[in-house]
Amino acid sequence: MCWTIPPHVCASLALGHDLSAEVEAIIAVTQGFLAALNTKSRVDFEKHCVRAGGMSLAPPSPAALRFCTIGSFIEHVVTLNDDIDERIWDPEVKIHEAGSLATVWAPFRAKINGVVDHVGVELFILHKLSGEWKVTGLADSCRLPTEEEMNMG
Repeated sequence: MCWTIPPHVCASLALGHDLSAEVEAIIAVTQGFLAALNTKSRVDFEKHCVRAGGMSLAPPSPAALRFCTIGSFIEHVVTLNDDIDERIWDPEVKIHEAGSLATVWAPFRAKINGVVDHVGVELFILHKLSGEWKVTGLADSCRLPTEEEMNMG
């Protein structure tokens, strides 16, 4: 059994979990991961993820699906000179009833040097390790933006 909890809903459910606090913590980790991407900070990435975790990244067609570890992604990102601004909205959070596995599914847009470069959906996989949520996996599917999406804030 899993729970789907929109981030704006406050609820306390089975097993004594305060799900609203868990959802807030999970979203904070995903936002922290994106903030680390935007600042290209190894230190900030380390706070929010497990380097051995896996990623599957789907750049806009016709590029092929890419696979890497989170650690190799971090090492690539920190070398980039481009200004990155990636954001998610309307995250859908699912938490397994055992309370140690969660996912966040959310649409995103990525601006590179101030221009919307690609849009799509991101899927974060998180595990609770030593009492803290960490990103242990990430997948995305993206495409080139429409004219309307190019003008997104």
